[in-house]
Amino acid sequence: MIRNNPPVGTATTVELRASARPENVGLARLALRGVAAVAGMALEDVADMKLAVSEACTNAVLHAYPDGNGGEMVVRYTVDADELTVEIIDTGVGFDPSDAELGPIRTPPEEHMGLAIARAVTDRLEIDSGPTGTRVVLAKRLVA
Repeated sequence: MIRNNPPVGTATTVELRASARPENVGLARLALRGVAAVAGMALEDVADMKLAVSEACTNAVLHAYPDGNGGEMVVRYTVDADELTVEIIDTGVGFDPSDAELGPIRTPPEEHMGLAIARAVTDRLEIDSGPTGTRVVLAKRLVA
C-alpha cells in the first residue's frame, strides 16, 4: 500500500517488470500516474515525470538490446516523505553516460536528447551504465 505521507525515514516502492518493448513505455507511464496520484504529486510535476520516464524507457527499448531480441526493463517507483523517485533498469549493452552530459557549449548527440529533456524536467537525474546494463534514476520533489 502506498500512503500519501509515509513516516519520516520510510519509503514505499512499486516495481514494474516488463519486456523492453514500445507498448510497455505506455504501461510505465500509466503506473507512474497512479503512484504519483496516490503520493499527491502536483499535475504539472506528474506531466514532467511522465515525459522523463517516457524518454528513459524509450532509450531502453531502442538502444539497450540492439540485436532485436529485447530483454527486460525494470521500473521502480519509490515514494518517500518528500520525493518521487523512478529507476529504469535494463541489462542491455549500456553506453558512456558522459556522452549525454550537457556543458556550457556542448550539446548531446541526437540519440541522447531524451536524457537532456529528462534532466531539464526533473530535480535529479543519475545515470549508471556499463557493458551489462543501464540504470537511470529520475526524481522530483513532492510539493506540500
